[in-house]
Amino acid sequence: MGNLNFVELMKISAVMPILLVASLLVVAYALERFWYYYRAGRLDSSLFVEVKRLVRDGKIQQAVDCCDKHRGLVPEIVKAGLNASHLSRIDAEDTMESYKARSQNLLRSRLGVFGTLSFISPLLGLMGTVLGIMRSFHDLALSGSGGPTIVAAGISEALITTVTGIAVAVPASIIYNYFTTRLRNLVVRIDTFTSELIIILYGERTIERRQR
Repeated sequence: MGNLNFVELMKISAVMPILLVASLLVVAYALERFWYYYRAGRLDSSLFVEVKRLVRDGKIQQAVDCCDKHRGLVPEIVKAGLNASHLSRIDAEDTMESYKARSQNLLRSRLGVFGTLSFISPLLGLMGTVLGIMRSFHDLALSGSGGPTIVAAGISEALITTVTGIAVAVPASIIYNYFTTRLRNLVVRIDTFTSELIIILYGERTIERRQR
């Protein structure tokens, strides 16, 4: 078993090619998500500070221009709220909520693949092992000889599918939990900032109207 090459490993069970595809999906989607979160899911604290300062000074257009200088989903959400600031508070909040929902959907994209693979990969590996053990005993029954040594060798090869399934599931589970936690933290920070922005935009207007 120690001298098995890649082709021979794939021939151990029909489950092995499936697990190979699953492992490639985990790697490919993980790289894509890391790159997407780096480009679109970044949170620039300086943007928050600058936008709040400009809004307090009544420079809404300059705040919009500030958002245009930053790339990502968060500046788009803030920009949408600023562009809707001439509307009522409810309409502005609804505008930002729609952009936040769209952004969350984009950030959540493909995360379900990691969750699914982390769950089914061990089951696929176990199925491959069971099928391999069944085949070993079937071959033993047909040959009528060989003894426990031959059976042990067949079972040893069959267990490779279980190991492979676990090897796919563990990284998939880690990646899923990582991005789920990162998304949750990102959503909390976005909600906090947009709430502050709404208060700054409309709270000061209410005070001004009361003073008149």
